[in-house]
Parts: sequence; structure tokens; C-alpha cells
Amino acid sequence: MSHSEGRKLITVREARERLGISRVTMARLLKDGRFTVYKNQLDMREKLIDEAELEELRKPRLESQLVKMAA
Repeated sequence: MSHSEGRKLITVREARERLGISRVTMARLLKDGRFTVYKNQLDMREKLIDEAELEELRKPRLESQLVKMAA
């Protein structure tokens, strides 16, 4: 985990695990530009994304689950 300009950055792998999606689906999201990708300054092979962007993507999914539970 790293911080860049006040952002909380997490690895792509951690983001994928939080979303519960496959590597292929995450690669598609990255290719489509759904997340801003940062390089880890300590390991240039590792990609990082802003945790806030991940949470924005998760919001509609969580809200739809709540609606289903209430019905």
C-alpha cells in the first residue's frame, strides 16, 4: 500500500479481491479506463489504483443489493 498526493492507493490484486472479480474482468476495467493507474515507486511492475475510485465503482452494486434484500 502506498500514498500519493494524499490518495490511499491499493494494489490491483487487492482491488480485484475486494470486488470479487476475475483477473480478466479487472484487466478489462483497467483497459476501459475505469480506474486511474499508478505505478508503485518501489516496484515499477506493480500497478496501484486509488481506493476512492474503487469505492465509487462499488456503490451502485451495494445499493442494488440492499434494494434486493428489502424486497
